[in-house]
Amino acid sequence: MNENKDIEILLKNIQQGLKVYTLKELNIALIEALNKTNDKKDEIEFVLNSVVEYYNISYRTLKQGHTRGIKQEYKQMAYCLLYFNLELPIRYISSRIFFNWPTSVLIGIKKYKNLNPELKQDKKFLETYQYLQKKLIKFINDKHNK
Repeated sequence: MNENKDIEILLKNIQQGLKVYTLKELNIALIEALNKTNDKKDEIEFVLNSVVEYYNISYRTLKQGHTRGIKQEYKQMAYCLLYFNLELPIRYISSRIFFNWPTSVLIGIKKYKNLNPELKQDKKFLETYQYLQKKLIKFINDKHNK
């Protein structure tokens, strides 16, 4: 009985929200509210700063919109660390961190999944990923042990 009342209140609140906001705006607000409970802000910043430090680039260069060549590798490295190690969704990485299309993130993730360690360039990417991954794991362990 109580559960039905909770559902009724939820639906009434959604209905009131839709009177004020569009469906898209309400959906974005709900996603943001849910993401706040699982906020990994410190870890995200650590990943971005690690990539910036490793490649000796500026934070602005990493977050730059359209990239080609070696600059694309910086972003792909960050995408992989955020996706595989922090388990952030592709849409979250694209819309909340890099403000780009999800396809860009997906391409970076596919690059990692399709690496061929026999190729020099792929081997270097994998070694860099493993190095930065170890730093991230150490950071997370240190944070939780405090």
